[in-house]
Amino acid sequence: MKTRLLLFAAVSCLLFCNVLKAQTGESKFKMMILNTTESKVTPLFTSFEISNLTFSDANQNQVLDGKENGSISFFVKNTGTILLDELNVNLNTADSMPILGLTYSNVPNIKGLNFGDSALIKVDLTASEKLLDGLAKFRISVKDFRSDSLDIAMLEIPTKEILAPPVFRWISPSSETEVAEYGVADITGMVKSKSRITDLKVYVNGEIPSDNRSFEILTGDDVNEYRIKRTVYLNEGDNNIKVVATNAQGVTTSEVRTINYFVQKIDENYVEKRLALIIGNANYLGGNTLANPVNDAKAVAMALRDVGFTVMMYLNSDLKSMKKAMDEFGEKLVDYTVGLFYYAGHGLQVNGNNYLIPTDANLKIEQDVEYDCINSGRLLGKMEAAGTTTNIIILDACRDNPFARSWTRSAGSAGKGLAFMDAPSGSIIAYATSPGKTASDGTGKNGIYTEALLKFINIPNLSLLEFFQNVRVEVEKKSNRMQTPWESTSLKGNFFFTIK
Repeated sequence: MKTRLLLFAAVSCLLFCNVLKAQTGESKFKMMILNTTESKVTPLFTSFEISNLTFSDANQNQVLDGKENGSISFFVKNTGTILLDELNVNLNTADSMPILGLTYSNVPNIKGLNFGDSALIKVDLTASEKLLDGLAKFRISVKDFRSDSLDIAMLEIPTKEILAPPVFRWISPSSETEVAEYGVADITGMVKSKSRITDLKVYVNGEIPSDNRSFEILTGDDVNEYRIKRTVYLNEGDNNIKVVATNAQGVTTSEVRTINYFVQKIDENYVEKRLALIIGNANYLGGNTLANPVNDAKAVAMALRDVGFTVMMYLNSDLKSMKKAMDEFGEKLVDYTVGLFYYAGHGLQVNGNNYLIPTDANLKIEQDVEYDCINSGRLLGKMEAAGTTTNIIILDACRDNPFARSWTRSAGSAGKGLAFMDAPSGSIIAYATSPGKTASDGTGKNGIYTEALLKFINIPNLSLLEFFQNVRVEVEKKSNRMQTPWESTSLKGNFFFTIK
């Protein structure tokens, strides 16, 4: 008994001395508990650990989906022998960079954790629709403020972006109801879809248009957004239009847009006197033969006769014949209200002026054009002088210049195709393709452009502008957008080839 008391006194003295030294900063110390019953001492130390680290999600599939909530939970256990006054708990992404579309709640510190006890930590996760496929990596750290002890744990959570049916937004028509002056309209909108769009359809009054045209699709500012465009032909009256977009996740139907198209009523008793000059040149001097101009001229002449035109037709005309034809046409046109000139054959531009090439032209140098060809302004002047109400000039003459290779001294003043000309008042000038471009002669009986003219000329109640709009759509379709017809107009009233 006496021995035990001596031992207790010695240890107590040693412990007291170490504490005093630590407080004065003279040396390190180790706190100990003296167990007199078992005759041993137990050191006091700081220790803790992260355990039972888990992830749970609302769908219970261990994957965090877009627009889903979840949580990370774990225990922090005091595995030491003293009270832990305060532990700092942090949860961050492994690379300290934010995860797009994912937010999480703040983690509170742990205070007053007794040895042997555990504290439950729960962190709420919120995913938005912006969450992407991948792996969210988290780093959990727990640090003791007093001893700087640290424990770290890592957790990886699979993430999956949310996929949904397409979202459609109208651009044109921009309002629920609009009024159209012409029988065609452009349908434009934005489609947003994270997955591939598998189908796009437009319905007019509940039916898919019979023209079998497809949408033009362009990428938008957003990687998952597309701008779509399509031309539709309108029915007289109300046209209720909707777009249906489909992807793997479902089908979206747009809001209905209504376009009101009312055809202008025409006085059927009104009779116009119509005169047309048709010239088709195919067999050129030196073997520069074109396949279709003669066929085109004959077909156009027949179609114009059917819609009330008196027709003057000249085929494979030389310079003298073309000048004579234009002079006679100008003289007769004074007694008519509508004049139409159609030319199919070779044409070219030099110094910004357009020239029609007679079949006997032998253009060895560029300067020969002015003397051996006919400036289109000659014909425009005669039509303007006649005082007709409406003048229509149609030039299917935008083919390659057959003489260009021999013009070795050309300074580049001769351009491709035909140049743009301002239409005189009351006139419209129609080109087979856009200014400075060349048109295809076609592989069939008629050229692509003339074939489109013939298709629409007998459709009743089409205004002249609607007529050429329809022709443009048809030519672009047949040429895979390689050829776009063009018009210059200063018409002062409506003209209809056919009235019904």
